[in-house]
Amino acid sequence: MEITIWSDFVCPFCYIAEEHLNQALSTFSEKDDVTIEYKSFQLDPVGTYQPELNYYETFAKLKGMPMDKVTQMMDSVKNMANEAGLTMNYDDAKYSNTLKAHRVFQYAKEEGRGNDYFHRFYRAHFVEGLNIEDNEVIEKLSQELGLNLADVQAILNDSQTNHQKVQDDIATAGSIGVQGVPFFVFNNKYAVSGAQPIEIFKNVLEQVAAES
Repeated sequence: MEITIWSDFVCPFCYIAEEHLNQALSTFSEKDDVTIEYKSFQLDPVGTYQPELNYYETFAKLKGMPMDKVTQMMDSVKNMANEAGLTMNYDDAKYSNTLKAHRVFQYAKEEGRGNDYFHRFYRAHFVEGLNIEDNEVIEKLSQELGLNLADVQAILNDSQTNHQKVQDDIATAGSIGVQGVPFFVFNNKYAVSGAQPIEIFKNVLEQVAAES
C-alpha cells in the first residue's frame, strides 16, 4: 500500500494527523507492506520569522484576531496534540517560512531520508522552538540525519535549487483539489483530509487493503 502525504513542517494538524495515522498503522496487519511518501506544501508562502514577535503575536497580526482568541485556539490545538501523545510548545515556537526547508527536503528525499527529515523538522518546530527558516538550523538538523553538509549548503545558497520540485508538489496538490493540509492519498485512490481520528485511518487502511 502506498500513502502519499502533502504536509508542511509548521502545520499542527499535519503533526497530529500523522501521529493518528502512525497509531492506526501500529495495529494494521499489513503495516510492513505500507510505504509512505511526503510531498511539499506551504501554508504561508510569504510569511517569515519576526524575532520581535512571539508565535501568538505573529499569528494574531497575520489573522487579524484578538489575542484572547488566538490563545484559546492554540490551547485547543495543544490539547488535541496532548491527546495524541504529542507536545505542542507554542511558547517557544518560531513562526517560520518553510520554503528553504522544503528545498532541502527534496534533496533528503532523493537520499532516502525524506520521511526522517519531515519528522525531525516537526519536532524542531513544535517541540524545540527552533527557527527552521534559519540556514544554520537547517544545516544542523540535516547533518543529524546524515545528509552531506556541503550539498545542503549548496542548496541553501542557490534559491533556485529544488525550487521547482517544491512548486511541482504544490501544483500537483492543486490539480487534485487539495486546498489545505494534511492531505493523505491511499493507493492513488482514496483521500483523507485533515486531522482525522485514529479510527478513521484504521477504517481506510482496512478498506484499501481489502480492495487490493
